[in-house]
Amino acid sequence: MHLDIKNKVTEHVLKQRNFAYVMCGFLMVVTLILLSKALSKNEKVIIVPSLNEPQKQYHLDGKHIPDNYLVDWGFTLLGDLFTANPKTIQKKNQTFLQMAISSSGLAENLENTEKALKKDNISTAFYPEKAHIDRSHHELIIEGNFLSYFGRSQKPVVTKKKFALGWKILSRGQVAVRTLKEIKDEK
Repeated sequence: MHLDIKNKVTEHVLKQRNFAYVMCGFLMVVTLILLSKALSKNEKVIIVPSLNEPQKQYHLDGKHIPDNYLVDWGFTLLGDLFTANPKTIQKKNQTFLQMAISSSGLAENLENTEKALKKDNISTAFYPEKAHIDRSHHELIIEGNFLSYFGRSQKPVVTKKKFALGWKILSRGQVAVRTLKEIKDEK
């Protein structure tokens, strides 16, 4: 009699164990399906660039960056970087380098510009006008008016300048500065 009770208890425990295995397997399959859907779904980010223009929004998905976002990004970066005076140039250079992948090549060029501005007491302003996007080289070509004020002069020296701003999309979808160089027109 004790043997029959032990057999029934053993059968019941084995049935419960088998049911637990089936449920664990079912939950693992459901979890894998949900995980694959979550990872394959493209996440969209909406960026509102400034409080002055809240209607101007950009929809980014991390893989492709719209042209108008790149142009505004480049205009803002270069306009801020090159609108400087001897007192603000160091802070502007540091801010720009924080957005760069590697500051080794950029830092040297920016340092030379900083020394020239401080030495000759020059103030500058850059007003971007046109942009061309070269997606094959990940470069943004920006043209605009570059104003230089020497000393306390009220009349600036205005020149047309062209810059190539290289970018790279990082793993989290961030846009970072890769390179910056001035393009000299050969005449």
